[in-house]
Amino acid sequence: MSHSTKNLGEYRKIYLNDAAKNAESAFCDNVVVTSKYTAVTFVPKFLFETFRKFANAYFLVVSMMQVIPSISNTNGLPSTAPTLLFIMVIDAIFAVLEDRKRHIADAVANSRVTRALAKEIEQFKAIEWKDLRVGDIVKLSNRDQVPADLVILAVAEQPSTPPTGLCYVETKSLDGETNMKVRQAIQCTMSKCQSPASLLALKGMIQCEHPNNGINTFQGVLHLDSGDKESIAHKSILLRGCTIRNTDWVLGLVVNTGQDTKIMMNNTSTPSKVSSMDVSINRYIVALVCVLFVCCAVGATGSVLWETKNSHTWYINGKTPSQSSWVVMFFYFFLLMYQFIPISLYVSMTMVKHVQSMFLQWDVQMYHDDTDTPALVRTMSLNEELGQISYIFSDKTGTLTCNIMEFRKCSIGGVSYGHGTTEIGLAAQQRAANDGSFSAIAEEKHHSTKAKCVPYVNFDGVELYEHMAGSGGADQQERIHRFFLHLAICHTVIPEYRQGTTEVTLSASSPDEQALVSGAAFFGYEFINRMPGKVSVRVRGQDVQYELLDVLEFSSARKRMSTVVKTPDGDILVLTKGADVVVFERLKAQNDAQMVTHTTQHINSFAAEGLRTLTIASKQVDATFYGEWSGRYHDALNNLEEMDKQKSELPNAIDECMEELETDLDLLGATAIEDKLQAGVPATIASLAEAGIKIWVLTGDKEETAINIGFACNLLHSRMRRVVINSTLFDSAQKIEAELLLQVAVLCKEGSSADEFVDVALVIDGDSLIHALRGSCRTALLEFSQLCKAVIACRVSPGQKAEMVALIKDNIPGVRTLAIGDGANDVPMIQEAHVGVGISGQEGLQAVNASDYAIARFSFLGRLILVHGRWNYMRMSQLVLYMFYKNIMLTAAQYTYTWMSGFSGQKFFLESIVQLYNVLFTSYPILCLAILDQDVHDTMAVNFPKLYVAGPQNDLLNAAVFSAWVASALGESVAITLTVMWSFRDSSHSSESPGMWLVGNVVFSLVMVVVTIKLTLFQNSWLGINVVLYAISILLWISIATIASNWYLVSGWPWMDMMASMSCLVPSWCLLLFAPITFLLPTYVCKAIKSELYPEYNQLAMEVATFGLPLDLLAWNYAPSDRRQRMVHHKPNGNARKLSSVIPVSKRRSMTVKILSNDSQHSGFAFSSDNQARRAEAQLAIGKYIPHKAHHT
Repeated sequence: MSHSTKNLGEYRKIYLNDAAKNAESAFCDNVVVTSKYTAVTFVPKFLFETFRKFANAYFLVVSMMQVIPSISNTNGLPSTAPTLLFIMVIDAIFAVLEDRKRHIADAVANSRVTRALAKEIEQFKAIEWKDLRVGDIVKLSNRDQVPADLVILAVAEQPSTPPTGLCYVETKSLDGETNMKVRQAIQCTMSKCQSPASLLALKGMIQCEHPNNGINTFQGVLHLDSGDKESIAHKSILLRGCTIRNTDWVLGLVVNTGQDTKIMMNNTSTPSKVSSMDVSINRYIVALVCVLFVCCAVGATGSVLWETKNSHTWYINGKTPSQSSWVVMFFYFFLLMYQFIPISLYVSMTMVKHVQSMFLQWDVQMYHDDTDTPALVRTMSLNEELGQISYIFSDKTGTLTCNIMEFRKCSIGGVSYGHGTTEIGLAAQQRAANDGSFSAIAEEKHHSTKAKCVPYVNFDGVELYEHMAGSGGADQQERIHRFFLHLAICHTVIPEYRQGTTEVTLSASSPDEQALVSGAAFFGYEFINRMPGKVSVRVRGQDVQYELLDVLEFSSARKRMSTVVKTPDGDILVLTKGADVVVFERLKAQNDAQMVTHTTQHINSFAAEGLRTLTIASKQVDATFYGEWSGRYHDALNNLEEMDKQKSELPNAIDECMEELETDLDLLGATAIEDKLQAGVPATIASLAEAGIKIWVLTGDKEETAINIGFACNLLHSRMRRVVINSTLFDSAQKIEAELLLQVAVLCKEGSSADEFVDVALVIDGDSLIHALRGSCRTALLEFSQLCKAVIACRVSPGQKAEMVALIKDNIPGVRTLAIGDGANDVPMIQEAHVGVGISGQEGLQAVNASDYAIARFSFLGRLILVHGRWNYMRMSQLVLYMFYKNIMLTAAQYTYTWMSGFSGQKFFLESIVQLYNVLFTSYPILCLAILDQDVHDTMAVNFPKLYVAGPQNDLLNAAVFSAWVASALGESVAITLTVMWSFRDSSHSSESPGMWLVGNVVFSLVMVVVTIKLTLFQNSWLGINVVLYAISILLWISIATIASNWYLVSGWPWMDMMASMSCLVPSWCLLLFAPITFLLPTYVCKAIKSELYPEYNQLAMEVATFGLPLDLLAWNYAPSDRRQRMVHHKPNGNARKLSSVIPVSKRRSMTVKILSNDSQHSGFAFSSDNQARRAEAQLAIGKYIPHKAHHT
């Protein structure tokens, strides 16, 4: 088995062609083990995990106590053990089936074949992956998978061209990205390693970082004995799991194997998440255990007192209780009542959640046909958590938008180019426009249809072409030339040549770069190829080659990238692009002030349309200066200490050198790229907001872009007050805190003098969050954000996203958070939230791999939460309550009997029947209900989101509801036991008092009937299988009880002919026929009164859907009692139909528009939907209804 390498110093040292020295370092082998168990470890590991659960450990203790003769009430037999063993076997089966898949995958991976250089034969030979060692040299062919982490020594080159060392790799298995990436062999070996003999002649050492999980970073230095020295970066590394593409062969040196490879280092499990329902269940179990101990203490005390008082009785033989009698009776009562805790609770929940997950993944309305992607459940233990979400934190790019970029507009030399507007821009204009301006907008949209249809470009405007021809002056013509040349050169796009054809596909690391390069090509500046140190561009049909000197790569901290090139004329240019906030502060003072002002205005205008902007700048540097700077820069790059500092975000020489070069820039202009909203996003956000869920959008975009997208997707509306906090307005923590506290005071004052709070939205940027998330300012931010209907955070980093989630998650008791995103930068917040949802989009699968649930589109989130989440919470709440209820019913009946028999602790139920009570007699109906029950149709759950509010308010499973069910169980159980004992006090077919076992059998039968009928009172929807399973439960009891009463080996003599005897007694039949109705009458009456006078919203929705009543009866402007009175006057139409079949959506919209008033003509716009109807539905769902329970303001 593979083991991780021990730490042998500050850096890892790997020797070329020296297996003996490498063996001294004890590097791990290349065997990969992802399975959890082996044949040897399965039993101990599984037992440890099983009994780590409180309930399983509890019943193990019970089983052990049952074999102690002095306290056992089962004749020393562990009667609970078979049931516990059955539950453990089911868990074991699930564990084995799940782990078997891992074993098969491990066997396949470890037995794959690759070719390694064999020193003894001086040739490559085939070996299995598991036999590779650090320091081996391997040869990979096209489409081969990489068996370990490799440093690229050489690649196949064209004989007629100088060596470039370039190869292509697909990293889909690592990050999910399908675009090709380029990798390059290290310069000092690419021309020396073309044969096995030359490879064996290599001598030297690689000094590099120790194994880590950074798949996009690598730091190392190659020292050859010949004196050559070269730094090794990520671009020269092939990671295990990648695939070689479009390259004949690659030679690589193994640097990490097995568990040390980066892909395995990333295979850490996501943070363990526990649903709020599980937390509540644990609290309820602890409370019931405390109650159980109290009952045991009372029973033991009563037993000792009764025996002391009645010690003179002849059958006690004058014995008085000893000092140990109380302890013995305490544990005796404990074994009598241990089933207060349902033994089958957890296994029932697991089974139900498994089936719920299957249904969720099978939901065709959450299946994305274009990508063949269904919904995916990765953490089924959180199914019910989806029904209790209070806050949603969403990324924007790729989550709310498509992440498919199009070059739309640009600003060059202070002149804006490009016509038309976006859907987001149109919504922004409509908010502030009067009636006369709508025609202008329509004309602009009509004009924009003249644009050419080119992939990644959607540009319209003849002015740019005219100015390129010189009509705007020679200076502007030169700026345009430099601008598009900049876009064609400053990037990391890779041309992918398809074998056997002349077709070339550009593979970009980000959709933005794809759009920028395509935009440059659209205007005649076509990127052709890149080689080591060379970039080829076709400018208006003429190929031009530039020498590529350096690339200063983009990072989230730098927010910019730069490329240093030498032109054919010998000039050295620094080409920089990045966010306006970082580029503008690096412009030289001599820039044309008017051009800077106009460019700033254009950037703001582009942002107002929801376009993504980048600022373009450049400068020319002196060759002498560059030579001196390049020496210092590359020295820093080859210094591992400086690399470590940079990685740890400490001051370092590398960043200082880059900062030095990227100053005194000349502004060229700005680009504007459109990322369209996904279909259905506005409607989904509106529905989630109507459900009472607060939505926060966390994005890296500009403030104006984020605000306008907020309006476009219905997160913001025109009547909502916006509080903007940015680094320009508030430059210190004190000012931010003061503003937040002021806004809180204003809102509280307005709220006390008005009927309701005004809707408020907070817009805050990343620089302000640096202060706002620290110290006392954090408290002010938390207080104000709770009063906000929506929050938009712009220019935020991945870490800040997670901090925003933690702000709510860790400081507001009872709220449940959900984070949704599609990229690697969303992983921190997805893992931080109670529930993480990943979107399988353009940015790979890292977000999906870190998530609890995965969907293909944001619009599916509404159905995931409002339908499946709500149903799962409702069903699981009923399952938990009923499981405790039925166990307490049986246990309390036994305890009541002990009170009536002198605290003797005598059992009057047959033990084998008791053990089958949970497993057979009462399990099937509740499992079916927890899987299939629906109070409303899924269409109604989506169209009336206010149905969801019961989940976040925890109305269905809380301390009060649980206590009510416990009280009901106790009351009904005591009533059943006392009624039966009173009914049989002196009656039997032989004129003798009936025996204890007969009384116990009648009580058990009544408990069975009552708990079964009780469940029907809470059944919302009926299917044929429900009726069948209810019948099977009763028939199973009758059948098994009859067999037991006629089979001595099962029941013993006391139970012989028990069922026959019971059936001959008139009280038995009277009790079985009439007592359940009497005992359940209080429950029925309470439900009827509540339904009639204080109806829940879902109860009214059920009635409307069932009887086809008018939808305006669900309007929230009526108090609950008023709505009930209005419903009484409507006669059912006689046809019980689903809402979706009663009234079509379009008809419902038109009807609700007539019923409800409209306050504003233009408010809350949604693309591809009727704004009036959208608003009417929102009012229908939120109105002015006040639930009988206090709700959040």
